[in-house]
Amino acid sequence: MKNKKKNNPFFKENSSEKMALFDERKTTDKNNKQKRSKVKKKKREVAIPSIAEIIPIQDMTKEGSFQLKGDEGYMDVVQLQSKDIYSPSTQETEYDIMKMAKFLQSYTPDIKIVSMNFPVNMKKQLDAINYKIAQNKAPLYERFLIRKREELQFLETYRTNREFYLFIYATSPKQLAEYRNNCRRYLGRVAPIMELTDEKKLDLLYKLYNQNSKLEKRG
Repeated sequence: MKNKKKNNPFFKENSSEKMALFDERKTTDKNNKQKRSKVKKKKREVAIPSIAEIIPIQDMTKEGSFQLKGDEGYMDVVQLQSKDIYSPSTQETEYDIMKMAKFLQSYTPDIKIVSMNFPVNMKKQLDAINYKIAQNKAPLYERFLIRKREELQFLETYRTNREFYLFIYATSPKQLAEYRNNCRRYLGRVAPIMELTDEKKLDLLYKLYNQNSKLEKRG
């Protein structure tokens, strides 16, 4: 009976050691691989300390245009007066589209049209309301004026205007002035060109390279 028990496979014991659930050799190999991968990673490049080394603008001329770095020439910015596209008739809209297409076909130098949001300037309206409040002597009317002033302050704080700008490029200031006149003549009444002050141009460049920032109120 004892011999049968020894020869029976059901009672046979396995002499080999079982694998442990957690093998320390695997964890050490994994840690070594991670260390080697960290060593292989390149060091982070140092950021350029000044924005003046990144933007292509070198200086602002006396005429209000911008001199570009190297031999890239000159640049100027003008504003395109926007218009209501829903009120005009179909013929007027088609005429405007045709004139704009003709301008893009006939004007061969480099240009760029940029649209940006600028804060609403309510300084004149607020000055007028404050003057009326100071001169007012009727209590009921003063309540209406104060409410109107709060509405204007809300618009100035939380609303923006979509404005369109035309960037013009040339090799010399004289050529830049010629290109500016050509754009003014070609666009005509479709998108009349408005000259910008030096302060507005600087605000535009600041907003262009710092799009998450908010501009201060302009006078």
